[in-house]
Amino acid sequence: VVRTGGTIYPGMIELHNHLPYNILRMWDVPELYRSRSQWGGHPAYRKLVSGPMNVLGKTAGFIEAVVRYVEVKALAAGVTTSQGIALFSNANTRRYHRCLVRNVEDTDDADLPEADSRVADVNDAESFLARLERGKTVILHLAEGVDAGARQHFSALQTGDGRWAITDRLIGIHAAALTDADMAIFGAHGGAMVWSPSSNLMLYGDTAQVAAARQEGVTVALGSDWSPTGSKNLLRELQAARVVATVRDLEISDQDLVDMVTRNPARALRWDHALGSLTPGRRADLMVLAGKTGDPYRRLIEATERSLVLVAVNGVVRYGQPRFLPPGSEPLLVGGS
Repeated sequence: VVRTGGTIYPGMIELHNHLPYNILRMWDVPELYRSRSQWGGHPAYRKLVSGPMNVLGKTAGFIEAVVRYVEVKALAAGVTTSQGIALFSNANTRRYHRCLVRNVEDTDDADLPEADSRVADVNDAESFLARLERGKTVILHLAEGVDAGARQHFSALQTGDGRWAITDRLIGIHAAALTDADMAIFGAHGGAMVWSPSSNLMLYGDTAQVAAARQEGVTVALGSDWSPTGSKNLLRELQAARVVATVRDLEISDQDLVDMVTRNPARALRWDHALGSLTPGRRADLMVLAGKTGDPYRRLIEATERSLVLVAVNGVVRYGQPRFLPPGSEPLLVGGS
């Protein structure tokens, strides 16, 4: 028995990130855009985001350090499972993401089936539907933006004979351009989505219709996207989601938000038999916050990195206060703690 003196939660599961980019500082976005296709070519983006990652990704020794850093950055926020190991300048980065934090794209665990990630828009709905029907979960950047062009990438999921390339194997990232009617279609076919309000608002000035998604039975998870235009970690994205839900009167409770980083992503991945809740027989992916008073859901949403006492993955303590770690563990100073 380990007496933590704190409150125990399931380890957080993040279904949208671009992990290698989390070594970068936030980009001072120069203007609001209407769709994903507009900002990638901006000279400042190339100078401050894609350019540095092109150098780091191709330089031996650097990419290994990048991966270790961003994994520790995730652990320091209570994230035990994340997504997004691809880097355009180095197709082999996935082999380095097999240490501290579980990754949904490369689990090496038959009990936790891997998911594919896709950034490119779907152009052939028939073949994409066949891919989903083969049974592997696909996490797809879907309708990222707020204009008709972004929404067209949702419409493109309809086949020529009227079927939809949407099943319970599809997790749509962003889905910001979907209307209420689109959400009804998405929910009726079993789709799940990842909400990234910080990044959406910073780039496009608006975000997904989460209230409509929840009303239509869409399972909603939360993702911080990446450091350049999103939150630095999932703790911060929880706070951003709380603000957006409150300002927009979305009737999303604190427990609903905590579900978006625990039970909901596990359900979307079909991992809920193993992860996402504190239930006998589940994997011991755990995070512990200091303190035991007040509402536990609000405590997690208001937590900072200094609040964390312990983080365990598969029952192994990977991060936490020295009293919980074996001798010889690497000391870090995080937020003065």
